[in-house]
Parts: sequence; structure tokens; C-alpha cells
Amino acid sequence: MKVAIVHDDLVQWGGAERVLEGLLEIYPDAPIYTSVYAESNQELKKRFGNKKIITSFLQKIPGWRALYRALLPVYPIAFEQFDFTEFDLVISHTTRFAKSIITKPGTTHVCYCHTPPRFLWHFSGLSNYGLGEILMTNLRLYDQVSAKRVDFFLAGSENARKRIKRVYGVDSKVVYPFIDLDRFKNVETFDGGYYVVMGRPNKYKRFDLAQKASLDLKMITGGLSERMLVNILAGCKALIVPGEEDFGLSSLEAQALGKPVIAYKKGGSLETVIDKKTGIFFEESLESALLQLHSLKINPQNCKENAAKFSKEVFIESFKQAVARVV
Repeated sequence: MKVAIVHDDLVQWGGAERVLEGLLEIYPDAPIYTSVYAESNQELKKRFGNKKIITSFLQKIPGWRALYRALLPVYPIAFEQFDFTEFDLVISHTTRFAKSIITKPGTTHVCYCHTPPRFLWHFSGLSNYGLGEILMTNLRLYDQVSAKRVDFFLAGSENARKRIKRVYGVDSKVVYPFIDLDRFKNVETFDGGYYVVMGRPNKYKRFDLAQKASLDLKMITGGLSERMLVNILAGCKALIVPGEEDFGLSSLEAQALGKPVIAYKKGGSLETVIDKKTGIFFEESLESALLQLHSLKINPQNCKENAAKFSKEVFIESFKQAVARVV
């Protein structure tokens, strides 16, 4: 069976790219189709440099990195241009437009979706785009039409499953992503007296809440080596997740080190954090949650055991089984 994998873009190393790496362990011979690829990114080159990567016409546009927002309406068209005639199975891995691909009747299209596009469906914290709302309305209509090209949806979380049902009106099966537990083995933890927030600094992450609530705060927004990131997590009092996450790999990474999580009580965190056992939830006052955490005695072993449920081995087996049912 010939398989291809479609990924939104390869411009930085993050949680989505780590999951892509896991998919390539299942399908090691699959080429990667993507809108653009930052070949100068050394981490991406190290992880995917030995794979066949096919980019869209956007790659040929000078200065495409600086034009990302301006080119937004063109990204769906870029994915439509790919030819998958020779493949039996195509897996689109997406939070945006990779599912816009067009496949022929003899090819099965499975979409592994972590969320419908946040910026289109108001999951990003923005509710109105002013004059740009006309464009967004058209893109929403297109997004719903392109979703009909998918033969089967897999959701990256229960939260994603609900969003897929709400936006596209279709059912999906949940296959949880994974964390690489080997990264956290034999790491010596300590109490450095600080809290951590981590992720790409998008508005929906609400990092400003954490900044207001805690003076002893380290923000991890990218650019750090894997080792440095793990070392910072190893010394924190707790990880703070102040916004609604699609799923929340970072909370599991903290728990893998035995660190508790203080999370906003909504979205994917409800699936990764066990209240008062591996962390604590808040709805309005993050400051109150910080005080409450001090009075709780979170057992680090509980955190590690919860994280272990989301291993790469579990992911690979679950994904294989889910695809086998539909192909």
C-alpha cells in the first residue's frame, strides 16, 4: 500500500511536528507533502532531512515567510494542486488547510485533525476581524466544503472530536497524540522556585494571565534546545496552562517529570490533567489556584503514571488500528 502524508507546513519544530515524526515511524516510506518547508531550520533538517518532501508553489514565492498572513487565502489552493494519483492512502495531518487536498475515488483520505482552524472558527480568542471578516466568512465556507473531501476523520482529542462535529457535522474517532517519554528518563528534578508557561505566544494561550499572577515565571516560547527545555521544566514548581488548549502536550511533558499542572478548566486540559491528583484547575482566578496548589500535596508519581498513558507506543498502536478499520 502506497501512503503519503500531508502536513500544514514545515517552518518550525513544535508539537505538531513531533506527532508528524511519529506518523513517519508508522509509514517510514511515505513522502511528506506540505505548503512550505524552511530548509534552513536545523531541527527540521535533522528530523526530516532524509525524507522526500514535496512543497507547493508557495515555496517559490520570494519572502514567503514574511508574507504568511497575506498569502492566507492561497494556502487551500496550494494543497489542491498536489497529485495523489499513485497513492492508496493519504493522511492529512492538520490544524488548518492540509485537508483541502483532492484525491481520486481509488484513494482513501484520512484526516488526523487536532482542531478545525482556530482563527476561522473563533477558537483563537479573536471574535471579529473587522474588514477582514468578509474574507474569513468565505474561508469558513471553503473549509466546510473541503472537509467533505475527507473520507474519515481522526481527532487528536475529545475536545477536537466535539469541534469537528460542531463545525463539519461529521463523527470522528479519537486517537491521542503522544509525548516522547524517553526525553524525560533519568532527568534529575529540583525546586527552582519558579513557574513555567510554554508554547507559541498566540493570543488564545493567555500568557498575560500567568504574567499577572506570578512574578516567578519563565516563559518558553521557542528557540531553546530540547535539553534546555527539559532542564527548565525539571526545576519548576508547576506548569501553568492559562488558556484553552486543543489537547495540551506540554502539560503531559511536565507531568512526565513529576511536575503538577495548573490549567484553565476548559478544552484539552480536561483530558490531560487529573484534578487534585496531577494538578489543579481554575476558571476565573489563577491566583487562587496558585495558593490552593501550595496546600495540596501532589504526588509526583501520580503525574508520571498519567503521562505514561500517552506514550509513543500507545499512539502508534491506536493509530494503526484506527486506520485499519477504514482502509
